[in-house]
Amino acid sequence: MKYLLFFALIMSLKAETFTPIPLNNELSSYEKVAIPFDNITLKKNWKTRIEAIKNVGIIPLIDVESSFNPKDFNLINYAKTMDDEGIAMIAFSAQIGEKAYEKESKLWHDSPRNLMSADPSRYVPTSTAGTYPAWTKEPENFIKESIKQATLQHYLLLGEFEFRHYLSPRQYKRNEYYRDVNIPIDSPASHLLFKFANEFGIPFQIHYEIEDELFEPLEKMLQLYPKAKVIWCHLAQIRYSEKAKKYDPKLVRGLIERHPNLYFDLAFGDKDSIYKPSNEFQSRIWDRNTGKLKPEWAKLIEDYPYHFLTAFDIGGDREDELKNKAISSREVLKSLSSKTQEIVAYKAFWKLIFNEDY
Repeated sequence: MKYLLFFALIMSLKAETFTPIPLNNELSSYEKVAIPFDNITLKKNWKTRIEAIKNVGIIPLIDVESSFNPKDFNLINYAKTMDDEGIAMIAFSAQIGEKAYEKESKLWHDSPRNLMSADPSRYVPTSTAGTYPAWTKEPENFIKESIKQATLQHYLLLGEFEFRHYLSPRQYKRNEYYRDVNIPIDSPASHLLFKFANEFGIPFQIHYEIEDELFEPLEKMLQLYPKAKVIWCHLAQIRYSEKAKKYDPKLVRGLIERHPNLYFDLAFGDKDSIYKPSNEFQSRIWDRNTGKLKPEWAKLIEDYPYHFLTAFDIGGDREDELKNKAISSREVLKSLSSKTQEIVAYKAFWKLIFNEDY
């Protein structure tokens, strides 16, 4: 009987359209909205959408960290899948391709303005992703342009900056070694970013591999810029265990207690995900016997729920993973209490962005 009720609920969700579906698939077919963004109206749109999803008995998900290829993005399919899976919003960060960078010397992509014109209820305007090639080749210029545009356009969130980043599993298969990035977290570019966030309160994301030798420089930056809201992406994603012998829930707990403006996203591989270069399970947060989070990690999230945020980590080369990412995020939530599920799924994001409880 319980299964039938659950099945009926899911079927009713999949038939629901919570906000209007875009009429055109092509992002470039929409005129850019005026700037600065009308964040008051956007906030109302987002709350309306969250409440619509809640009203059918589903916990809304907000994805705090993903990026997309503006030239190859299917607006209608994404809108339908988001409604099917109870996804309220995605904080999409545009990627600058290598050809665009080389031909046009691009340090910024303005596609969030098209996205806000096409579908303002489903997306959160997020600054251009700090990835190869623009960020890795011109880190200081990239940060300066990001600060300029974020200030001019009133962005609420800055995209993920890759400071220390190993090859992704897909890039390893393709031998794309340019993604092995190492920009020191205390570099001049980083100081520009942290200083801006410290002064203006706009959160930003970092990809910063978990390695023992990298903890101290990060903590020094957090001490130097105590008001900077930093989202450290991919909790407990360790790709080389011999380089991360100190990392555990106790260490993360200490970081949160010392640095109240440090946050973590919950985008990581499933319990069976193996990182091929090291041939190790890369997500150390799972108990592979039970399929749930290890109790000590779940306890950490329960104790500090507003420091952890749902994230999908979609990229321009894997935009077809939206449904699976939503399913995986709900698997993570199953290990948490009902109250904490609500916080991690969308309330923590709301408080981080708007400095108010949902």
